[in-house]
Amino acid sequence: MENSAIDTDNSLDVQFNSIDLLKTYLGRDYELLSLKIIATLQYFDRVNYLELTDEIRYFLNAFVKSFLYIFTQSDYILSDGDGIKFIQLNLIISNLVAISDFRTTDPYLELLKMQPKNYVKILTLYSARNTVKFDRLALFDASPQLANRWYSHYLEIFRTGLVNSVVYQNLREHIIYTDDRLTDFHRIEVLYFGVTYIDGDLDRILKQKINRAIQNSQLIKSIKIENYPHPRKIAIASAFWFPQHSVYRILSACIAQLTDSYELTLIHLGDRHVEIDTQYFQEVRYLQIDGNTFDPSAIARNEFAAIYYPDIGMSLESILLANLRIAPIQICGLGHPVSTFGSEIDYFISGEAAEITDRPEVNYSERLVLLPGLGAINNRPNYQPNLAIDRATERPAKFIINCPWYAQKVNYLLLQSLQQISQTASKPILFRLFSGGGLTIKNDFLPFVKDVEQILGQDCVCVYPYKTYNEYMDLMAAGNLCLDSYHFGGFNVTIDGL
Repeated sequence: MENSAIDTDNSLDVQFNSIDLLKTYLGRDYELLSLKIIATLQYFDRVNYLELTDEIRYFLNAFVKSFLYIFTQSDYILSDGDGIKFIQLNLIISNLVAISDFRTTDPYLELLKMQPKNYVKILTLYSARNTVKFDRLALFDASPQLANRWYSHYLEIFRTGLVNSVVYQNLREHIIYTDDRLTDFHRIEVLYFGVTYIDGDLDRILKQKINRAIQNSQLIKSIKIENYPHPRKIAIASAFWFPQHSVYRILSACIAQLTDSYELTLIHLGDRHVEIDTQYFQEVRYLQIDGNTFDPSAIARNEFAAIYYPDIGMSLESILLANLRIAPIQICGLGHPVSTFGSEIDYFISGEAAEITDRPEVNYSERLVLLPGLGAINNRPNYQPNLAIDRATERPAKFIINCPWYAQKVNYLLLQSLQQISQTASKPILFRLFSGGGLTIKNDFLPFVKDVEQILGQDCVCVYPYKTYNEYMDLMAAGNLCLDSYHFGGFNVTIDGL
């Protein structure tokens, strides 16, 4: 496996001393103790490792051992503020333990079961990697506020964990939990996007809850929209309208066809510093949520007859706007091709040949509009083959199968299919998994690699971290075959493979 680091050189730049931590605990300075532990956890929340060197492995084992021992001491009481911080670190704790030789927090959760004042500690250590079970109803009975926060952070593991059979099953159970007190969601954009990959048949359950919570929020209720529709004015609201992104690559040609008949306005969602393509638009407006600040002036007074969302669910701004009535006609489609299930979107536009026409309400809460001939119009990849690479000598004595699948598109069942291919093939197989940018935060990468290698075998798979487009395409060019990630698929990786 090729390894490089993101935000680090696979070196350690963090202060931690197990003896010092123990002395702080024995001195009963619990606020200082929490401060030290949280600081170390936040370091690993920022810095991602792509290779488990001996130094990092030793350090992680030492930290995890000390942390779990001290954290589960019954006399170590957390303040309310520190308790919330620990719950927010649920995923990074789960990932660090998974990378270490401890693997899970199961034994420590068993210890906590027998202790008083254990609630916040359980929420901190209880993740989808655990085989130990706690009753969700009991967790919500103890504190609906903290249980709501835990519920959201528990789901964040979808990026790295769906390749693990335990995580896969636990997450599918988690999203169908029903409780009238489940109304306060954190990291909405993560949950809304991720739930489709957890279970594409049951994602509507959680999306409906999130949409309802947004619609009932004081923020949305306080926004007043004045719309004076002009029949030729259409808004395109996107967070990813730039040539490098997959949404742009499959939809820019479609949007270009509208310019002769309509006046187009781009509402750019999110970071203003992104170099967006404005060539098809007569006006560009910007809308970004910065912390708790949301300025709706970009859409509060408008003349749009329709607004089209190419990528609802991929940014917080898009999810909030989808729950407002901005224009008489509100549409989503193939950029991020999943239903919103309960927002204010009226229509989902797709292609006549691409959809099952029987009972569309099973897959869409929007009215499904099927256009003859509509599909993905992929832009030609901006790639020139590296002719200096000798493909014949670069290929190992294995049949290389490219799997250009973002990490969330890889799950346990799909890996079982790859395992079956490998076991029945007439010659050795090497699967190359390109995880993209999906594993670049919260030390998601190494747990993912561990779980994949456990199923496919270390000699049969190579998991690549994020690569530049040219690096990725050079590696793809050395493959013998390219597979799509059933059933999620990918418009652009299919073109890249060709």
